Amino acid sequence: MRGSIVLVSVVFVAMTGAAHAYIDPGTGSVVTTAILGFFAAIGFTLRKYFYRIKDFVTGKTSEPEKENTESDS
Repeated sequence: MRGSIVLVSVVFVAMTGAAHAYIDPGTGSVVTTAILGFFAAIGFTLRKYFYRIKDFVTGKTSEPEKENTESDS
C-alpha cells in the first residue's frame, strides 16, 4: 500500500507542466514578513502562557497597581 502511494506521488510530480506564472519581486518580502510575523506571534503566545503559569506556581498576581485617583481636599 505504501509503495503504491509513493509511486502515484512520483508519477504526479513527474507529470507537472510549466505554469507560465510570474512571481513579483515583492512577493519574497511579503512571504518573509508573514513567516516572521508567524514566529513572533508564537513567541508572544508562549511568553504570555509562561508568565501565567509562573505566576500561578509562585502564587503572585500580575495585576497592575491601581493609581490613587483621590483628590487632595
